[in-house]
Amino acid sequence: MRLIAGFLHLDGRPADSSRLHAMAAAMTEAGLSPQVEMQVDGPVALLTLDFGPAPQGEGAPVRDHGVILAADARLDEPDTIRSEAGLGTLLAERGAAGLGVLAGDFALAAWNRRERSLLCARDAFGVRPFFFAHRPGDLFVFASLPRGVYASGLLARSVNPDFLVGELLFQFDGPERSLFQGVQRLAPGSWLELTPDGPVRSGRHWSLDPASVGSLRINPVDAAAEMSRLMAAAVHRRLPATGPVAAHLSGGLDSSAIAIIAARALRPAGRRLLAYSHTPKPFGDYRFGGDGAYLAPVLQQEPDIDWHPIRTVDSAAFALPMMDRDQLFPADPSYRDSQTLSHASRNGACVLLSGWGGDEAASYGWRGVLAEALVAGHWVYLASELRALGSVGAVWGALSPFLLPDGLRSLSERALGRANPAPGIAELAAELLRPEPLADRCLTPPVRRGQARQIRLSLLSGHGLTRRAEHWAILAARHGMSVSFPMLDRRLVEFALSLPSTLFVREGWSRRVFRDATAGILPEPLRWKRTKLDLVVEDPVHVAAQRLPLTERLALWRQHDAITDLFDLDAVAARLEALPPAEDLARTIDAGQGDWTAIDQAGSLTRAFRVMSYLEQHG
Repeated sequence: MRLIAGFLHLDGRPADSSRLHAMAAAMTEAGLSPQVEMQVDGPVALLTLDFGPAPQGEGAPVRDHGVILAADARLDEPDTIRSEAGLGTLLAERGAAGLGVLAGDFALAAWNRRERSLLCARDAFGVRPFFFAHRPGDLFVFASLPRGVYASGLLARSVNPDFLVGELLFQFDGPERSLFQGVQRLAPGSWLELTPDGPVRSGRHWSLDPASVGSLRINPVDAAAEMSRLMAAAVHRRLPATGPVAAHLSGGLDSSAIAIIAARALRPAGRRLLAYSHTPKPFGDYRFGGDGAYLAPVLQQEPDIDWHPIRTVDSAAFALPMMDRDQLFPADPSYRDSQTLSHASRNGACVLLSGWGGDEAASYGWRGVLAEALVAGHWVYLASELRALGSVGAVWGALSPFLLPDGLRSLSERALGRANPAPGIAELAAELLRPEPLADRCLTPPVRRGQARQIRLSLLSGHGLTRRAEHWAILAARHGMSVSFPMLDRRLVEFALSLPSTLFVREGWSRRVFRDATAGILPEPLRWKRTKLDLVVEDPVHVAAQRLPLTERLALWRQHDAITDLFDLDAVAARLEALPPAEDLARTIDAGQGDWTAIDQAGSLTRAFRVMSYLEQHG
């Protein structure tokens, strides 16, 4: 794993290397000892921190043909790069035009001494982070972590309260915005180029092609075979050359398939796969009955997987956690993600594999598929799938959300005697905020209505994928690790996007292509399971269990201007007081019935308390 940073004085004055030392110190957690490489040339200064063993294809800093490079990169095709005399030579000779041949996860900054230009780029899905601040005519400063940008001393740190509100409401206003005033993200799949005393150039080196969605004519057998091949290759490319490997194991299709493929690849060399599940119950409950239908088949089929359940055992730290300085997530040692990374790094893993991104492409479900078939006139297919659904309610649920306007659908729901929908995430969060921060914000979430091809494209074009990948990258940097996402492999995503939507729902089964592709990989009871295990459903119980400490902390937060400017603390206190006892919420969750509105309200309180904790600690 690497982190990068640097700056360019756009007025041409010489760079001060001492600033790089401060940036390196800010991005290095206690207990880590990365190799530090600093390169200064006139107005530019570049920094690379190397934290140890790297996945295959992750090369050292390059100086070729007048280019110096700071890169946090895992390139899938090192042979192609070497055939063009190295990454540095590629960028020296082709500049931004050469970025299109790069496949993998990367964030880079390349200084061309001859052209006196700095080229910065980020991979297709933003797996590797890149933050920057730009003052035209004066300064450009960048880093893998926001703290690195500020450690340069070239700009003052300031939290953006509007960003906090957007995150609380789950309204993500573009990939370029960040938590901090004046600091931007380099958008996934994009590049920018700067020169002292010159204009800024920018563009995209990769983007999804809307015309490709559903364009491939292929039969189900061949589609499954190709997806299986691409998925295996994506996992293998992300395995380091030596040592153990860590992986998420949620019990779902995506993470289970990745874990099994990785375990089988490591087995001949006697290497371990460390698998982590966020489990609300002890191990025995998963192995013997109940939720064991999700995890036990994998562990029984691949008995050498070194499995570790990760549980929330400290309700106080969950409700009032230590927050990460660089993002709106906990970095508390007891936080589940921190527990995972800490254990993996202590046991020698430098990479964590995650199944994130599968739902959006390779293992896409059912949304809009039958509506698309109806509009396209695929009557035989539609009739077959509607018969497989087996009930009027299931047919209605498969068609109405994607065809009817909101008003007509609401009237139809009432006519059918269906209950009005509960308040959404944004509405619940908005009740806790003061009116001023909500000005000009629409609380109604955009509806992904229409044909499946439109929904599939929008899911991959949205900001959720990058935000989640960025969260893991920032948190993993605290442990000297990287996190990789085989389901976001560019070739796998492009292939899945090209498949006709009808292949994803077939014979009454959603995610059908992926289910077929994992034959011989996933255990059969899991491959044909229709439901999905929620491994964090216990979270509201921890909030309710901390009612008294949270009430006491609210009294202190009333003295904090940044918090009271955003939140109606009387409303927060009222919702906290109205929560049922933790024991009642736990019974509701265990029984699968009860006051689920209270659980949703507890979830909105969790997000609000995290924002308030962040402002208290870092605002």
